Amino acid sequence: MIQQIFDMEQVDTINEFDRAAYDYLILAPNIEKRSRAAFLKWKDTGVFNEVIVMDYENFHKEITPEQENAFYDDFQDIPVSRLKVSSEIDAVRQLCKLGIGPDKNIAMDITGFSIPNIYSVIGALKNVVQIKHLDVYYTEPQFYIYEEGYFDAYHNKKIKERHCAPVIGYCNSGEDEREILTIFLGFDGGLADMVYFKLGEEGKEILQTLVVNGFPSYTAKLKDVSLFNNEDLINKIDRENVLCAAANNPFETYNLLCRILREHEGILLNLCTIGSKPMALGTCLFALDYRDKVRVTYPFYEKTQFDVDETPGKMWRYGVDF
Repeated sequence: MIQQIFDMEQVDTINEFDRAAYDYLILAPNIEKRSRAAFLKWKDTGVFNEVIVMDYENFHKEITPEQENAFYDDFQDIPVSRLKVSSEIDAVRQLCKLGIGPDKNIAMDITGFSIPNIYSVIGALKNVVQIKHLDVYYTEPQFYIYEEGYFDAYHNKKIKERHCAPVIGYCNSGEDEREILTIFLGFDGGLADMVYFKLGEEGKEILQTLVVNGFPSYTAKLKDVSLFNNEDLINKIDRENVLCAAANNPFETYNLLCRILREHEGILLNLCTIGSKPMALGTCLFALDYRDKVRVTYPFYEKTQFDVDETPGKMWRYGVDF
């Protein structure tokens, strides 16, 4: 097994910064303030020599020009490379054209990225730019808002608009191999079930389906919500196939996947993360280390929904050595 070196710390609420300045900060800002929280925290301290803004086209479909201008005003008077991105391939192409050297000190704030975006950018940084270290920041939401009631759905996304497909760069060549499907649960009731049935309809030989719940969760009140919202799927696959990993710790996710891989040697792991972004970071790092044994699937959507009233909560830094 490959050893993944890491460290993890909660960033203090004070504005001090006790690490070496970064040559680049990569982020995908949007209308949610927490997507810019790390940047705003140290904006005036010179911590970031240059900021790379990944401006994804689908981020703008549900906001007004006035809202867009408001959050881009935060980037006035600092060196910024703004990459207008139309697709995942376009994101990788433009990022690699910037000429970032492998010895540069880089930070990436994954808060504003969609989960497929996280896979493509980190994959490019490791395999194309060939960086040796990456500091990853993530800001939790301070509160979760339940629009349909406490146990019904967290921001009930329209599942009918989603389509389940492999993530570019993580498709694997073993399309006819037997698979262990591993779904990292989110709060969207029915979404994990959709992934389960969609892959079954494609004729994949799924030997076993595992689901991973974020436990401990971000806050105590959330510990059972994802299980409740995915009760139908859990009843189909048997409760002994429900596993746990901390929602805010990507390295627990990584280690859990190492254990699953050992127990199912010779069978392709099909990973689908609809849970937290730290969990997605863990599956991304694992998939990059075990590319020939893993493929990554995601239920894509055309429009990105934002929570305009969501305020920043705890901020984490994850240090990764490649």
